[in-house]
Amino acid sequence: MGVAERMRDAEIAALDLLDGAPPELLDHLVRAAALMTGAKAARINVISSEAQHAIADSTGAVGRDDLEASLCARVLRRPQRQQLVPDAMLDPRFSDSVFVSSGAITTYAAAQLVTRNGVSIGTLCIFDPDPVEITQDMMDSLEQLSEAAVKAMEMRQEHATMTRLLESLAGGSRELRRSNEHLAAFAGQVSHDVQGPLAAVQMSLQLLEEELGPDGTPDGAPDGAPVADPVAVAMLMRTAMSGAQRMRATVAGLMDFAVLGGRLEVARLDTGALVTDVLQDLSARRGRTEVVVEDLPAVHGDGVQVRAVLQNLLANAMKYAVAEHPVIRVSGRTVAGVTRLSVADNGPGVPEAQRHQVFDLMVRGDGVSQTGVDGLGIGLATCRRIVESHGGRIGVDDAPGGGADFWFELPDQPDQSDQSDQADTPGTPGTVA
Repeated sequence: MGVAERMRDAEIAALDLLDGAPPELLDHLVRAAALMTGAKAARINVISSEAQHAIADSTGAVGRDDLEASLCARVLRRPQRQQLVPDAMLDPRFSDSVFVSSGAITTYAAAQLVTRNGVSIGTLCIFDPDPVEITQDMMDSLEQLSEAAVKAMEMRQEHATMTRLLESLAGGSRELRRSNEHLAAFAGQVSHDVQGPLAAVQMSLQLLEEELGPDGTPDGAPDGAPVADPVAVAMLMRTAMSGAQRMRATVAGLMDFAVLGGRLEVARLDTGALVTDVLQDLSARRGRTEVVVEDLPAVHGDGVQVRAVLQNLLANAMKYAVAEHPVIRVSGRTVAGVTRLSVADNGPGVPEAQRHQVFDLMVRGDGVSQTGVDGLGIGLATCRRIVESHGGRIGVDDAPGGGADFWFELPDQPDQSDQSDQADTPGTPGTVA
């Protein structure tokens, strides 16, 4: 393929002339060309490197033809913008075309379709099986119609490009506005949650400074007075440390929320192994909690992020399970290509009216707030962010016998190697972890 053919193909593709619907104006232009010249038919042919494509025809005969027979393809090899052939049978440049030898074309005339980039992409031509007298004025008018055809093509593409740009700008504006709203709300929530422990740290340090004084003695005490009350100092230090730890936990949680749920590396995951690893990491805070793990189906997801969901839900359940005999049950099942994993506890549960809100950032349900258990309201929001980034869902229901049953669903993406493992059967009771 030569340079000219490559340039022509690129220009035709840029104008979307073969896949998209041609401008309606082209139909009017070919009818005008036929009426003006008195020819039986007029056509707009686009010549790609593979074929002749009739995209408008005064008789409605659009379609694709072989390049070898195309008179228009031969015209494009010549520098003249206009081409008049009174009798194609007598012209050696065209006489071997099947259109000519069959008698379909005797008189032929064409004006090249030249884009603003100077590329000839085809012709506006007229033809007739009988001799037709074509004057120079007709040829000039035919060239003007070809220029109008090219302008119609280019204007249609410019309109399509402008439409896509405006849609993109509108979508970007909506997304930017939504992002700004989320960012403002996020900043407000962060500020509110960090201000509390920060104030506790500042107050404790101020009181500690007053208690110790600049030289290590109580402020205002005479020289030689005993040092500050060690009990008071220890209490103030514990308050300051507690506030600092809360701020650290808040920042860490917010970083998880911001980062997790982004780019995913999806693979088939052994859910049972993930739960075992999570329980090992949570062994220090598990205490007397009994954790029953049923046989769990595999899921498709990002291993790090699905593990983060399980860790958040299990840590949450350990905090709220009944103090006398805390029990957590982990179960799962796959139905119709969707795998649901569930972490149920026997704690206070979540009121139905608040079950959607508890997954919002910095929100805790009334039921759990009354337990006195510390929390930041970030973990469940992080879980929802991760699950939804996988195309899944997350929610909470009543657990059998009381408590909260937090669950999340992930769509399966099986391949040929693991389709046999995707059974639609729920998990069966397993062992106590």
